Amino acid sequence: MRGGGIPPRLVRTTLPRLVLVPVVFRLAMLVQALWAAGDGGSSTLWTIAALHLVPNVAEAAWVFRASADTRPVPMADAASALVLTLGAALTGPDTAILSIVWTQLMGTVMIWTLLRGALAGALVSVGAVVLHSTVYPGSSLGLFLTLGTALVASLAIVGLVGASMRFALGFGEQQGRAAERERHRRDVHDTVLQVMESFAIPAPADELDPAASLDRVRRTARAQAMRIRISLEHEQTGPLGLHQRLRLLAAEMAAEGLRAEVVIQDDCGPDLSEEVAVALHDAAREALRNTLKHSGTRRAVVSVEEIDGGVSLTVRDHGAGFDVGDRRRGFGLENSIIARMAEIGGFARIESSPGLGTRVVLLAPSVLSLPVG
Repeated sequence: MRGGGIPPRLVRTTLPRLVLVPVVFRLAMLVQALWAAGDGGSSTLWTIAALHLVPNVAEAAWVFRASADTRPVPMADAASALVLTLGAALTGPDTAILSIVWTQLMGTVMIWTLLRGALAGALVSVGAVVLHSTVYPGSSLGLFLTLGTALVASLAIVGLVGASMRFALGFGEQQGRAAERERHRRDVHDTVLQVMESFAIPAPADELDPAASLDRVRRTARAQAMRIRISLEHEQTGPLGLHQRLRLLAAEMAAEGLRAEVVIQDDCGPDLSEEVAVALHDAAREALRNTLKHSGTRRAVVSVEEIDGGVSLTVRDHGAGFDVGDRRRGFGLENSIIARMAEIGGFARIESSPGLGTRVVLLAPSVLSLPVG
């Protein structure tokens, strides 16, 4: 399993697990052989069964190690197959024992094919037939066909696993590109578009003091430009907590003309994951920008409190309000608030009535919780 756009690291972590396929096959066939022998199984049969069982259990245990190196597995497996075949030859002909030996040889061919490729598997098949025909004359053709079947089955497994990995990678890349496009649309909406729309909102000071209004626009533009430049040129040195993010958000909104009072319950949300804190901050910013654009008021309250298993953040204003049922949700409500909270396993609720203001309630888990489906 090489190339084809599959990352080498993924191949290295997948191939060892494929060794379990022939191991499980051998153990299943061993149980069948012992079951068929019943109570009449000789001590020799049980000795051969032990020689068959111990190496397979050891291989399975080796593969499950965190840092398993599969390079010694094929040689070790071939050695155990050799010992088992020669040991069985000393016991004389026995159907159950021959079945165990053939199963061991089939697994050896599969392991060499899975870990070393088709050519290695074919060479091991020929070697197994020569060995078996030497100690058990007259059965080479049947064993050759059986080992050929094991070789083909191994190649089919490799092909299916490779195709599955390529499909999964392709699907993941497609979903990633779609998520990145959606994130870009959301970021543009929440930053550049919102600021430009805030510039277009008329204010009484525009006529009373045009110079002050122009100065406010310039200060807002400079602040936003600096914010975008910092995000493009500098990496954040450490994660910011929800408290600090909300205080910075209040300062940002104050520069745009909205006074947002932040009320945080004592010790609320100190252990929030960064993804949850970012989602709450960004959704709250969208709610405050909607207040600035549509409510007709210049004041809002952001309150945060702990709830069972998470955090509740509420953005409240006493502005014009609107009829939630009659108004179609725009991009901001649907994507920047509701969808953003759903992405972390949270929930958003918008409550509003004409003349009674608006309340946006954001419920989030303490840790990131990916939605199902």
